[in-house]
Amino acid sequence: MSYTLADVEPGSIVEIIGYEGESQYEFKFISLGILPGDLVTVQSKSFFGGPISIKHGEWNFFALRYNYAKKILVKKAGA
Repeated sequence: MSYTLADVEPGSIVEIIGYEGESQYEFKFISLGILPGDLVTVQSKSFFGGPISIKHGEWNFFALRYNYAKKILVKKAGA
């Protein structure tokens, strides 16, 4: 079962499986280094559709807009 990064609870580790939507989003995610097959950890989520903080790799932390997170398809790590 796949779902979006916006659906993931904080503390969960997920694997990126692809992108949904227009190619403009795909280019942005690739330029950020968010590639299919990568593992990311959701660190925190803001209330009311605010940014989602993720850990990508060992030392990379950043926040994504909620509407961007809804375009990233993920599955549970190891599933």
